[in-house]
Amino acid sequence: MDPFITALALTAFAGAATFAGGLLGVLGREPGQRSLGLGLGMAAGVMLSVSFLELVPEAIAGTQPSLGSVAPVAVLVGFASGLAGYALLDSTLGTAVAVRLPGASVEDGRRRAGGAGPSAPVGGVADRRLLRVGFVTALGIGLHNLPEGFATFAATIDDPHVGLALAAAMAVHNVPEGLAVAVPVRRATGSRRSALLWAGLTAAAEPLGALVGWLVLAPFVSDALLGLVFAVVAGIMVAISLDNLLPTARAGAGRRITLIGFMLGVSAMVLSLQVLS
Repeated sequence: MDPFITALALTAFAGAATFAGGLLGVLGREPGQRSLGLGLGMAAGVMLSVSFLELVPEAIAGTQPSLGSVAPVAVLVGFASGLAGYALLDSTLGTAVAVRLPGASVEDGRRRAGGAGPSAPVGGVADRRLLRVGFVTALGIGLHNLPEGFATFAATIDDPHVGLALAAAMAVHNVPEGLAVAVPVRRATGSRRSALLWAGLTAAAEPLGALVGWLVLAPFVSDALLGLVFAVVAGIMVAISLDNLLPTARAGAGRRITLIGFMLGVSAMVLSLQVLS
């Protein structure tokens, strides 16, 4: 088989695991407050683990050869830029704006109000907050998946056996990420379709990153530039976790359930990163 097709297929396989995780998030009954808090706590554990155990070390390693002793400062600036970028996005969305995700219908919102009549509001303040949580989580994980897809693709082009092992490890790594996207979207909209759609869009970032990276950016990409991108993405994901996921989880399910979910998320990522290494 053509190496390009093989690399693209393996990258798509790794990305599809994100969608599989989203599918797990929509099966069965809609999650209650405790299940939601557990899922959001797990999402925070996933994103913080990825940020500090994978992205930040990769950022330092990538910038060190070119920038030397200035590398940690450059990574810190990139990280802070990610935090600032998230703050700008969050203020743009607004705490009182009803963010509507593609695939959600008015009837989905009325079902959240117990089947009220035509004048019933679509969701409430908590639902709007969860929509924002789902959106920014999908954004953060999608941004993380872009360079991840390029790395899997490039490794496969260089050595298909290495690429196969990397794609399998990425797939394990991506399942809890898809779950982290789907759970808050489903809870906020009552729509399995919306949850799967956003998990699918996040999954698509993996092969998209491969194609864009290889066809457009490959001649210009350096380890230092990728390192800075990793630092910015880490800042975004940390901000999402601390400002959205953990507060929302604790408000709905309490400290203990949130902590249990957080530790499950950390454990899942540590194990997957161990396989990846």
